[in-house]
Amino acid sequence: MDIIEGVGFVTGIAAVYLLYKNHILTWPVGFINIGCFMWMFWQQKLYGDFIVQLIFLTSGIWGWANWNQKTLKNPSKFTNPNRVIWIILTILITPFTTYYLKNYTDCSYPIAEATILSLSIFGQGLTALRKIENWYWWLVADFLMIIVYAKNELYLTSVYAAIIFVIGIFGILSWNKLIAKSTFD
Repeated sequence: MDIIEGVGFVTGIAAVYLLYKNHILTWPVGFINIGCFMWMFWQQKLYGDFIVQLIFLTSGIWGWANWNQKTLKNPSKFTNPNRVIWIILTILITPFTTYYLKNYTDCSYPIAEATILSLSIFGQGLTALRKIENWYWWLVADFLMIIVYAKNELYLTSVYAAIIFVIGIFGILSWNKLIAKSTFD
């Protein structure tokens, strides 16, 4: 096991666990994870995932600032029209990222990487906004990551994706309880 992959593994699981707990430390712990994964993905020619990490770094700063606001202490849900807009935007960006990765990089799996990239961009935005829908975007992305990482022999990272997939299922349940509780407070 490579030390960078090990640190990424531990900090990634910790960051997702902190997200599940709705804790603001998810952001700084996530920054360590991002640095590790940026290095690893560049080495493996997983450029879509590398770009995702750059986006995570930028949007993580925004998310951390957002979560520091007193008005954004609890997760919430989108209305149906807003949810549909986020779904459409996620679907629309995928062909563009696929085209780029196929034609301008030596990306290992351009279609899967583009899909992961699109889901992750919008999943991160939803996380920064503290919307429960973030978990659904992450579950699909995590499932694809399990496969892509295993095919690239990043077995520990594939296990990491499987673990955060499971935490994501519990995240949906936990955040639904927080939303229900905040409705009655």
